[in-house]
Amino acid sequence: MSSEQPPIGIDLGTTYSVVARLDSTGRPVTIPNDLGDLLTPSAIYVDEDEIIVGKEAVKAAVVKPEAYAECFKRDMGSVAFRRTVCGQKVPPEVLSAFVLQRLRRDAERRIGAFRKAVITVPAFFDESRRRTTQNAGWLAGLEVLDIINEPTAAAIACGCDRGFLDLTDPDPSKTAQRILVYDLGGGTFDVTILQIGGARFETLATDGDVRLGGKDFDQRLVDHLARQFQEAHGVDPRSDPQDAAQLWLDAQEAKHALSERTKTTALCFHAGIRMRIEVSRSEFEEMTADLLERTETTTSLVIRQAGLAWDQIDRVLLVGGSSRMPMVRAMLRKLAGREPDCSQSPDEAVAHGAALYAGVLLAKEAGLHESACEVVNVNSHSLGVVGVHRTTGRKTNVVLIPKNTRLPASASRVFHTAQADGRSIRVPVVEGESERPEDCIALGECVVRDLPPGLPAGATVEVEYRYAANGRISVVARVPAVRYSARVEIERAQAPDLDDLDTWRARLLGKPHWDRRRADEAIGKATVDLGSRESILERLDALYAKVGVAAVHLSLPAALSSCQQAAIAAVKELSRAKGALARSEEAAQATLHDAAALHQGASVSQARTKCEEAQVRADFASLVLGRECVDRGFTPPGVEKECQEIGQLRRCLQSADSKQVGLSS
Repeated sequence: MSSEQPPIGIDLGTTYSVVARLDSTGRPVTIPNDLGDLLTPSAIYVDEDEIIVGKEAVKAAVVKPEAYAECFKRDMGSVAFRRTVCGQKVPPEVLSAFVLQRLRRDAERRIGAFRKAVITVPAFFDESRRRTTQNAGWLAGLEVLDIINEPTAAAIACGCDRGFLDLTDPDPSKTAQRILVYDLGGGTFDVTILQIGGARFETLATDGDVRLGGKDFDQRLVDHLARQFQEAHGVDPRSDPQDAAQLWLDAQEAKHALSERTKTTALCFHAGIRMRIEVSRSEFEEMTADLLERTETTTSLVIRQAGLAWDQIDRVLLVGGSSRMPMVRAMLRKLAGREPDCSQSPDEAVAHGAALYAGVLLAKEAGLHESACEVVNVNSHSLGVVGVHRTTGRKTNVVLIPKNTRLPASASRVFHTAQADGRSIRVPVVEGESERPEDCIALGECVVRDLPPGLPAGATVEVEYRYAANGRISVVARVPAVRYSARVEIERAQAPDLDDLDTWRARLLGKPHWDRRRADEAIGKATVDLGSRESILERLDALYAKVGVAAVHLSLPAALSSCQQAAIAAVKELSRAKGALARSEEAAQATLHDAAALHQGASVSQARTKCEEAQVRADFASLVLGRECVDRGFTPPGVEKECQEIGQLRRCLQSADSKQVGLSS
């Protein structure tokens, strides 16, 4: 292990992030940030001349909420959803990259420069979320050694700290322990059962919820405080963005206090009125009982998926800051029949385990030894291919590798062609449990091309699926009758169209992000720099949206019907939202009394938010429809010039990409 590259583990959390390293004795230690804090809030704030990350960003959110973003880890892997910050729509991996860059710079000031790191993710993250997390690391200037599940990292830290690792044990299976890791973080929830024997960490089962965490408990408390204020004064403190932001901070402090005391007082301020509201622990537990029950249901489900009973679990390890709530410990004590293990810091255990795992990978990379430990994972989501059901004729997801299958894994299945004389066969590869392909994550497709004419309907197609331990997926499709085959490799590769953080920083700080002259000059050239490339992509999106708007109510080819229906539904939703906003504004204008006017102002604010959200969905649906129209050669009347410009911009990018990879244009 090189002294120039210490083993670094990063817990990129929804609400807080942590960096850890191994010291000279091989023990994990947390690296404080510039303020001396062990935890850095995963939040950004765009100031006049800089982008602030961490505690100061959270404080500034009250001043200018529209320049603030947090909890964006929940949006990782979502192509359609971007946070609006200072009027700019920013992908979640870019926001995460700003956090990672801050963590890296703070750590480098204390331990020196480094590039390689292990980053953790919730065990229930699907492949698209893992890929965007890795992209965030690349954007932050990191070489991501591996993406490791948060519960696995916590178990590694626990195993090292409690002496579970015994490399000299001749039969580790006899001394193996089964650990249930209950990981309730700020925005995600995971339950994983691992078996630790010797230096082997084997995941037996995992499940979770990427939309459940401490933030949801905060939301219940915010809503409770707002209702109390509204009942007393007739106005909603959430209607003002600044007051709403302050209410969130006060609710979080109250939640933390209720973990230590049986009751506390929260302050709520709005419309010149200041009100103190007392909240008891029992009230808080009652208003969040259904959230806790969701974690209990998932925990019990994982026990069954692992084929175990509670008396076969040796240890229940608590991870994540939200696991500090007394009701969590009480629930697990009742289920497991024993006290949960609180020996590890719930905030630091994941980063410590990631640093230990980084040490293993770096040592292996340097050829110092095979490995200090072995990590065996399972897939958190099923992997399958899309086929057509014989009787119904509908597309369906055929699962080949079910969830919680030990990795590496492989599976094969025989399919048959639905039509005769096909010249190509497409095998869509998806991730998910649903039989409906549209509810699953599309990972790619394997295409057998240039088949000879005369291939009959019902011809055999053999599909082989392989899922490697490092997350790489390979699919092979074979047509034995003609000895044709195709192979596709799906791995976490860096997205080619991601801009660097300097480009995003300039845009967020108010520099122009679309320069038509610059893009026009780039058309026809063999190379495109980062700035002009982003300009072209932005312009393409705008043109696609315009084409989609023109096509939404036309009679389109059948191949475009699904995109058109989605666009029509989004337009109707937007129309309803605009109508509701107009009615709210009319009611507000007709109100004479101050208290009633403030109440109507809250309704207007909520209606305006819904209208903005509907506008985002409508814009995206139009963009998708427009892109599909262009891809299929359909030009709606009135946008011929736009389609011509799209063709020019596409040729510019294709020419640049061909030159960059050494191909002839």
